Amino acid sequence: MTDVPPASLETIAVSRLRAVVTVFGTVLVVVAEFMLLAYVYDRVAPVSRDQVVIASLAGRLHSTAPSVTAGEIRDAVNRLDGSGVPEAHLAAARSAAGTYDPADPSTASALQSSVDRLGQDLAQRHRTLDDEAKFAYVALLVIASFGWMIWFRRLVARHRDLQAELTEQQTSLVGEQRLAALIRNSGDVVAVCDADSTISFVTPSVRRILGFGVDEFVGTRFTSIVHPDDLDVCLHLLASPGAGAEVDVMLRVKHSAGRTLYVEGTLSNRLADPAVGGLVLTLRDVTARRDMEERLKFQAFHDSLTGMANRQLFGDRLEHALVLRPGGPAELVVLFCDLDDFKSVNDTLGHGTGDQVLIEAGNRLRSVVRGGDTAARLGGDEFAVLMESTDLDAARRIAERMQAVLEQPFQIDGREVTVGASIGLAHAVTGEVTAEVALRNADVAMYMAKDRGKSAIAVYEAQLHSEAMQRLELRADLQRALTRSELVLHYQPTIDLVTTEIVGFEALVRWQHPTLGLLGPDKFIPMAEETGLIVPLGAWVLREACIAAADMQRPELSPKMSVNVSSQQLSEPGFVEQVTELLAETQLPSELLVLEITETVVLRDLDAVTPRLTALRDLGVRIAIDDFGTGYSSLAYLTQLPIDLLKVDKSFVDHVTTNAQAASLAEAIIALSHSMKFTTVAEGIEESAQADWLRGLNCAYGQGYLWSRPVPLSDARTLLNAQRQGKRVA
Repeated sequence: MTDVPPASLETIAVSRLRAVVTVFGTVLVVVAEFMLLAYVYDRVAPVSRDQVVIASLAGRLHSTAPSVTAGEIRDAVNRLDGSGVPEAHLAAARSAAGTYDPADPSTASALQSSVDRLGQDLAQRHRTLDDEAKFAYVALLVIASFGWMIWFRRLVARHRDLQAELTEQQTSLVGEQRLAALIRNSGDVVAVCDADSTISFVTPSVRRILGFGVDEFVGTRFTSIVHPDDLDVCLHLLASPGAGAEVDVMLRVKHSAGRTLYVEGTLSNRLADPAVGGLVLTLRDVTARRDMEERLKFQAFHDSLTGMANRQLFGDRLEHALVLRPGGPAELVVLFCDLDDFKSVNDTLGHGTGDQVLIEAGNRLRSVVRGGDTAARLGGDEFAVLMESTDLDAARRIAERMQAVLEQPFQIDGREVTVGASIGLAHAVTGEVTAEVALRNADVAMYMAKDRGKSAIAVYEAQLHSEAMQRLELRADLQRALTRSELVLHYQPTIDLVTTEIVGFEALVRWQHPTLGLLGPDKFIPMAEETGLIVPLGAWVLREACIAAADMQRPELSPKMSVNVSSQQLSEPGFVEQVTELLAETQLPSELLVLEITETVVLRDLDAVTPRLTALRDLGVRIAIDDFGTGYSSLAYLTQLPIDLLKVDKSFVDHVTTNAQAASLAEAIIALSHSMKFTTVAEGIEESAQADWLRGLNCAYGQGYLWSRPVPLSDARTLLNAQRQGKRVA
């Protein structure tokens, strides 16, 4: 049961006293009414007696034998003095009584008249007194009723006021009890402290949040658990709120276990409140939220894979560094780094390995930049470094160190992976260029470094920008070339060196650019490999070449078709199935298709390439190693791969008739091919002497301008028709 507060008890006592007074007053009113009625009765009673006497006298006077004496008349009249009967009537009655003679009828008649008049007066007086009594009774009744009504209404009103007051006080008491219970069981810490931060009260939640017991915490100073770096802020907060004011609190405090917590809440000044008498501090633990905010902030400005600054953070710092301000850097250099051949790592070894390479590359880059520099991963395999207060010479030295550490092999899951780096440098003066322009300039320089043969360093120059724009436009045009049917195939014949007959063709792609004219593969194939367009482009070349080869077949002549295959094509999961379906679709015999791959493609991931080449060879497709001798020629891989042909690079053929060393190298390659039962094809033959020399070494086939340049399909058909007519290729 809820206890009634003392104030309510006092109110009840006052109400009871008022009720007693009201009842006592009511009793007095009733007594007064009875006394008034008694008084009225006392006045009416004599009149009634007088009426009886006068009526008796009148009756005796009116009898036939009157027996009234004059003395009785006078006594009756005298009793009427003060009874309210008019004095004149009394005097007339006395006079008539004095002259009354029973024997004289006239005097008897006069006395009878006077007595009758007195009876009438008494009757009138009696009626008047009755009316007065009735009026007094009614008046008292009305007054009593009105008083009772007023008292009752006041009593009801006081009862309602008392009930409302009690309800309000009980509600307040329940609310205070509920508030106290909520505070005691609150998840927040609620503490009351003095102006010097000495704790005088704290809720039990202090153990759950701060690790301290209530008894342990009370009596200590709150400042003793505040982080030293936030102590000045805490002291300022304790002194800042005025009476009744409230301020927000955000501090770091020490948990009893020693770890640091972030807390927030409010501080209210209730020193002037007698019920509190202190500063009320409400705190909640927001460490988890702050940690989440910090993680989100880090993720917003850092690369999730490498932990380096991302493009947004790098751009912000670059923009800030380029603002002209007193004491700021006068000049800076932006380095733009792109890993060479990284796409091949992803394509051949998988994205997991590629991610590991990127992580290690980021660690290596951070290890060589200066402490105040910003190293960032902009996306993919692109990195950037912002060097403030430096010049191009110092930046070039850093770039060389970056190349040196990136060229060292990466050990990933027991596998050795090697990449290079092309780096562009752009010098900028604060206040003269924007962050976007500075980064773009470094990007342009990086592409120029790639164009110089990769693993190079280039410095941005004004003319480089227009070249880069042309390159970007060309890249965009290449993306549209496939859909616009701008790519065409030219076919270079492969000649039997003994018979000089055409035994096949090599399909070579060309780009019929709408404004630049016919472009050779050296103008766009590297770009296609960088952008990933080499896969759809290679698929298109393979399809068109197979269709053309199937169309060239005649009963008397079945030329083979050679098609170059990139590493990215060969890495596609469904490449073998694609070739199988294409051969079935075009009805081209599989032994007439030759797929040419380079040594670099083979050696980049020998374990992955070998099963696919074996599957293709099982279909009947022939496999050729293109540009043999220019890469990492090794007998070890030649013995492992399912190879049918070796193509001797033009660089070995060019000088076989003029340079003994070159001739020795070419002779060794041809001898190696014979010993391993490979068919040999020599590329780039331009002179008859070269053809004769190769023929003397039993080189089977040759290609070159000596017989024909790469020609459109219609010209290739013409060459075949001429051969069927018995004409030899010139």
